[in-house]
Parts: sequence; structure tokens; C-alpha cells
Amino acid sequence: MVGQREFLVQSWYHSGAMASSAEALALTFLPSTCATCRAALPWTGSRAGICAGCWERLPLHRGPLCPVCGSPEVSTGEECLACRTEPPPWRAAASLGPYEGTLRDLVLLFKNRGRDELAKPLAKFLAGNLESRGWKRPDAVVSVPMTWVRRLRRGYDQAGLLGRAVARELGTVYVRALRRHGRGAQVGRSRSERLRLAADAFGVRRRVAGRVLLVDDVITTGATVACCARALTRAGADEIYVLAIARTPQPGRIP
Repeated sequence: MVGQREFLVQSWYHSGAMASSAEALALTFLPSTCATCRAALPWTGSRAGICAGCWERLPLHRGPLCPVCGSPEVSTGEECLACRTEPPPWRAAASLGPYEGTLRDLVLLFKNRGRDELAKPLAKFLAGNLESRGWKRPDAVVSVPMTWVRRLRRGYDQAGLLGRAVARELGTVYVRALRRHGRGAQVGRSRSERLRLAADAFGVRRRVAGRVLLVDDVITTGATVACCARALTRAGADEIYVLAIARTPQPGRIP
């Protein structure tokens, strides 16, 4: 319903003469509320069923970040202790913000509630994040794959949709370079369990080359994207960058 409402409103709006009556018709016959704050959804300024206010209030990272893993749990913009002692298998990683508040709501809507229309606006944020960090445009975009069983149950591959949308924003190609073996879900598992599950969970599906951007929805321990990065190296990637919507805090991490 949200998609139909926005399509009709935009059609009426661009007709010019009917712009003033379009809002009244939309609010009367196609009522809708923001999927996150539940307030009335304005007929202009909203994107993918989310009001402009919620987009503006996203809890984005504001302070210094580790330039290698993207962790906000640092006091300066220098590499964190973990990256200095055990460098990850990528050049740099970043996320939009912490996995909380509206950002968490958007991830859950996108992953579990079938709101695939969120891929485009989220991809715009990710592309903007890449550019603000001064990263060069990648030669290819790859997403963290899911098993065919989970894709069948969910009905779509949210990371794949996000990866394709990011590739379009950056003007580059999307490549399904990786495959995932059926080793179980990571949600709810401890760090040690995640590391053990991710150890050999990904394989190479197609060759890639040059600078590769790996896209995922949430970085938790980093085990999944690390395994994917190693697989991409085997697939021929020269440099790997990681970009995610959100990042969960790691209790006990040493800055």
C-alpha cells in the first residue's frame, strides 16, 4: 500500500495543476503512517514508507572511528588495538551508525518485514558514506550471501538487493561472487560460536578483480565479513572494503 500511495501521489504532483488536490485525495483515500515512528506519513518528503523526520534522526556515527575496522570505540581516529595486533583481511570497514533506535528498526523492517523498498534509500546513505570517507569507487560490489534455504523462507535476499542498489548508486557492477554453505544462522550466538560457524561457511562462486566493496546489513563480531573477505581474496580481489548499515557494540572491547 505504501508503494501504491507514493506512486499515485508523485504522479498527481508532477501534473502541476492538480498538485493542490493531490494531497487531500492521498490523505483521504490512501492513509498511511511511518513504519518506524507510526506518525502520519506526509505525502512529500517521505521515502519508502519512512517519514523525513526519522531519516533525519538516524543515529549515525559522529565521533572518531578506527580507520580499519570502523569501530566507534576509540578515543582518536587511529587504529584500535585489535586491528594493530591482528589486522583484519580487508583494507577498511565502515557502517552508518550503531545498531540501535531508528537504524535498528530500518534493518529489521528490511530483513524481516518484507520492506524491500528500503534498499534504494539505504543504498544512497551507504554510497554517501563511502564518498565521505574518501574511498575510491570500487570495481565491483559484492554482498554477503545467504543460504538458499533462508532465501526461500524469507522470499528475497536483502543483502543482494542492497548490494545491487549500492552498485547502481556508485555506477559500477554487482557480482554474485560468493556462495554460502548451510551452517546455520548467526543471530543469538556468542562470539566464539560465530567465529566457529563462519570459519568455512563461504566459498567462491565467481571470479572478481581489483577493488571490491563488500556490503552487509549489520556487522557484529566481524566474523562473517572477515570470512567473506578471505574468500574474495581467493576469488581474485586486490583490495577489499566493507560497508554495512549498522554495527553492534562489542562489550569488553579494548580501544
